Amino acid sequence: MPQQPTDQPYVLGTHGEELERLRFQHELWRPLAEAAWDRAGLTAGERVLDLGAGPGFAALDLARRVGPTGQVLALEHSPAYVVAGRRLAVEAGLAHLELRQHDLLRDPLPREGFDLAWMRWVAMFLADLEPLLTQLPLALRPGGRLVLHEYVQWDSFGLHPHGAAIHRFGQAVQRSFRQAGGDPDVNRRLPSLLAARGFHIDALEPLPVLGREGSLAAQWMQRFVMVYAHQLQAQGLWSAADQAEALAEIEAAAEDPGSFWMGPTVLELRATRWAP
Repeated sequence: MPQQPTDQPYVLGTHGEELERLRFQHELWRPLAEAAWDRAGLTAGERVLDLGAGPGFAALDLARRVGPTGQVLALEHSPAYVVAGRRLAVEAGLAHLELRQHDLLRDPLPREGFDLAWMRWVAMFLADLEPLLTQLPLALRPGGRLVLHEYVQWDSFGLHPHGAAIHRFGQAVQRSFRQAGGDPDVNRRLPSLLAARGFHIDALEPLPVLGREGSLAAQWMQRFVMVYAHQLQAQGLWSAADQAEALAEIEAAAEDPGSFWMGPTVLELRATRWAP
């Protein structure tokens, strides 16, 4: 989840509407996350570190995957999300899942020899990657695995064939991320940065997401346009007229059986910490 310095708010916010968008987002991306964990060989009884866990949706799935003989430690910057995640863990009866408030820019990672670390859409919001990259090898045991889902091509976001305002929206989103110190295409840099810190890059796999009207993918992107427009307008990067044009394009696309949405392209990065 978005991680700014302690004295700055999340770029995407932590309000109720954003929480619900994240819940829907996880439902769409859950199969891709679970497939990534399969490819990384995650098994019952292992110890997992979830970095930037948000409200804990993926952490819950990880805890179910490793079972009661395993452990999941989910680190999250937002106290509101930590509270939400702890409530979900209690409701699910997952005593081996711990959610802990943590600032990835300032707080040291626990050096507990985790078997696997998981991170999705976190590095892209970090104003400084060094604290995380320096500590990651110390948090994993020798031979421990790292699985990242971060964007590599945000410009692929769009509504086709007629989505000029949606294209402008995507550009405004990227400007807002960069103004907050983030990098929407951070996974162009991460493989090289991790290799320089003793990780073996096991695999790089692009994960494009697209969908026609009514699909989960289309609904996910439409929701993002609805929810994040408020923040963009507050930042002076988007206007009510822009939003009206974007909504008109969405309505027109609903009448075109050949229209489709395409999301920003995610790159799955799987790596292994070399033994010293």
